Amino acid sequence: MRRKGSCLCGALRYEIEGNVDGVWMCHCSNCRKASGGTGNAIVIVPRDRFRWLSGEDHRVTYALRPTYTITRCKTCGTPLPAEEDEHNIYLTAGTLDDALGVGIKNHIFYGSKADWEKDADDAHYFEERSALSG
Repeated sequence: MRRKGSCLCGALRYEIEGNVDGVWMCHCSNCRKASGGTGNAIVIVPRDRFRWLSGEDHRVTYALRPTYTITRCKTCGTPLPAEEDEHNIYLTAGTLDDALGVGIKNHIFYGSKADWEKDADDAHYFEERSALSG
């Protein structure tokens, strides 16, 4: 099975082959700042099952700390798959265009999660944006 992914503007496209066993959710403060949300949802794929289809020249990597870098599309800013180790690719789950068929398997740095990362007692759930307007 092959799954494709891309950045928001479509300049970068990639493909992964085979199944994945789950999503890793990182709650550290670095990932919260990089994503602007609760953290980063990551899928770990062996290098030999990942390939760029287009746009590799659109990547820009920011070395924020000796142990933390982030690669983004230089056009739209989408966080892109990280190629930091020789064995695996760490791709941001939100960049996948095709369904994964698995859920979050691991939460890391969970003790660092934001205090607001929970539903309020009176939380509302909307299926579409149109429910918010009006």
